[in-house]
Amino acid sequence: MQVKKLTLKDVATTTRQYLETIFALGDGHVGVRDSLPFTGNQQGTLPVMLVNGFYASNPITYGESAYGYAKNHQTIVSLTSPRYLDFATAQTDSAVPDDWHVTVDNTVLDFSSGKLTEKFQITTSDQHHFELAVETMILLDDSHQLMLNYQLTSLDYAGELRFKRPIVREANAASEADDDPRVAQRQAGLKIEFKTIADEHELQWQTTVASTQQQLTQSDRLTVVPENFSVHKDQAGFHGAGEIKPHETLQWSFVRQVSEINQPLATSSVEDAEALNQRILTDFWQQSQVQISDRKLQTGIQYNLFQLFQSAGRDGLTNIAAKGNTGPGYEGHYFWDTEMYMLPFFIYTQPQMAKQLLHYRYSILPQARQRARDLGVTKGALYAWRTINGEEASAYFPAGTAQYHINADIAHTIKLYFEVTDDQDFLREQGAAVVLETARFWLQFGGWEQRDGKQQFCLYKVTGPDEYTALVDNNYYTNRMAKENMAFAAWLIKQGYIDGDADEQTQLARASEAMYLPYDATNQVTAQDDNSPKMPLWPFATTAATQYPLLLHYHPLMIYRHRVNKQADTLLAEMLFPEDQSQEQLARDYDYYEPITTHDSSLSRSIFSILASRLDRRDKAYSYYMDTSLMDLVDLQGNAKDGLHEANLGGSWLGLTYGFAGMYVAAGKLHITNHLPKEINQLSYRLRFRGRVLEVQLTQDSTQVQVVSGTPLMMVVDGREVEATSGTIANGQ
Repeated sequence: MQVKKLTLKDVATTTRQYLETIFALGDGHVGVRDSLPFTGNQQGTLPVMLVNGFYASNPITYGESAYGYAKNHQTIVSLTSPRYLDFATAQTDSAVPDDWHVTVDNTVLDFSSGKLTEKFQITTSDQHHFELAVETMILLDDSHQLMLNYQLTSLDYAGELRFKRPIVREANAASEADDDPRVAQRQAGLKIEFKTIADEHELQWQTTVASTQQQLTQSDRLTVVPENFSVHKDQAGFHGAGEIKPHETLQWSFVRQVSEINQPLATSSVEDAEALNQRILTDFWQQSQVQISDRKLQTGIQYNLFQLFQSAGRDGLTNIAAKGNTGPGYEGHYFWDTEMYMLPFFIYTQPQMAKQLLHYRYSILPQARQRARDLGVTKGALYAWRTINGEEASAYFPAGTAQYHINADIAHTIKLYFEVTDDQDFLREQGAAVVLETARFWLQFGGWEQRDGKQQFCLYKVTGPDEYTALVDNNYYTNRMAKENMAFAAWLIKQGYIDGDADEQTQLARASEAMYLPYDATNQVTAQDDNSPKMPLWPFATTAATQYPLLLHYHPLMIYRHRVNKQADTLLAEMLFPEDQSQEQLARDYDYYEPITTHDSSLSRSIFSILASRLDRRDKAYSYYMDTSLMDLVDLQGNAKDGLHEANLGGSWLGLTYGFAGMYVAAGKLHITNHLPKEINQLSYRLRFRGRVLEVQLTQDSTQVQVVSGTPLMMVVDGREVEATSGTIANGQ
């Protein structure tokens, strides 16, 4: 089953700011929120255009600072929406608040072309009526062109009609989000300089950010205008006037183009933009198609993957922000989310895009080396917890810099990319350097200690993925990931992928083998860290539902001293390394951590779904997956208005592939195990593995894998080693 479109019937509400997010368009570089076209209807909205990696910097002001604290904020710049087009009659003006009242009649996002089609009903303050149809489409060919078409129909007005297309306008801040630390608005300090263009139907201007000296060039071309309408341009934009009759429809079309950062505008012309996008998206869907027998889940996964595709940087110098290009939440920063939740989808389906996203991490390796020096480590690198330019931008180190696991997260994903693609050139030229430098950090930042009667390698004062448990010793997730990081680095030296002496290889291998992994013998569960099992339980019974997420209602120290998890932590490590523990141990761990996890982070539910699948708790896996797949479409977290939860979009793909299909790679072999819940009759998806295209097909009583293209493949299906060919293999059991 394929769903071709997303409509208003598929979303939680018609609140404008929410719709701005849900129907946002992007091409990995430019993102445009679905703002109303009239500037008089923008109160309380975020009608912005965002450019991936285009940011302003402002000094961080500390009441009490200390050595090594992050120095500067990095905040993505909110640019004027290119969707604006104002109209005015003899008595009213859509640029005046409340003059033109707008209601949305219909909104359709086409997954096959990327076209957004909308219809609005309008009533003016003097009781005239219009209908406005708007078509918006961003070309996906890296030319960064936005096509906009407006059709205004008068239902009962006759007379003069003026139009104005504003080019530069201040964006509104989201007033109700001021106290939410996940949202920030800061002054960008923009300088606008218009260029001299002879064509009366084209404007071109350059925007410079004072603090970063980044430059962006934009052009706006008026390609269709009604006959007998005057047209003028100035630094305010295009404007003109003419006449309209009742039941007459008039059309305006514009092409907005945006340059790469610090680059001139590309020269580009397209005869059929929609056909171009259809070709690109057809290729995308063929490589990454997912089909589920449940229509609601089908809509959810197609929407999520479409938005992931729209948000991913493609130039090797940008990444995927926590909100993508759909909103300014988290200031447009890149986190560990990309590697652990989003990159697996690209690695298995769009490896060239995955390679570009990993290249971003290689490009900021010098900044990571400097950050390690800031922390007193003389050899190795530490990646910034949240960043755009590679420098640390987190002003709160207990839940920021102390999340050292980002080093191992990046190394883990490089390893996964290599295992899935066998791209040895990337490993030699870029990946190995990142892995070795991140591994060197652990050697200096950790220490040896006598534990359980033997010398073990320990990591102190770290924060794991669970941000409600900060600055602990031996966080299981961090230690397990660092163990893999160092082992992989030692292997790379041994195999000659990177230069390193035998002594360093030995040190890395020894520390990895002796990594301490905490275990609570009393409860017979894998301990999250040395401290957490001893702390008092959070008073869940007396905590009202309105007090979640806890981070918005309780001081961090109140949270840190209790046993309560914001998200999956130890369980995330067990998801990543499925052969580490028995089913019995996994079951005990799951039962221990589930009751103390609030899921205040959108990253959490997908992991619980995956592990419930592996435990064959299929009802629970399905329930968690419903929340994951539809999170933004039902506004489960209540803050989709600030931008999509991009990591959760990736998590919805993981829930299907790592969860229902039990997919993982071990010892070079791809494993598939059928855990399909009873609510789903059939699931199929495509992936790429070592030069092959495979299709996995699951039903309630069969598991089939077909090689769509490429040579046969030995793999493990339902616990049994079999050969996948251009035919099918079924029921590995």
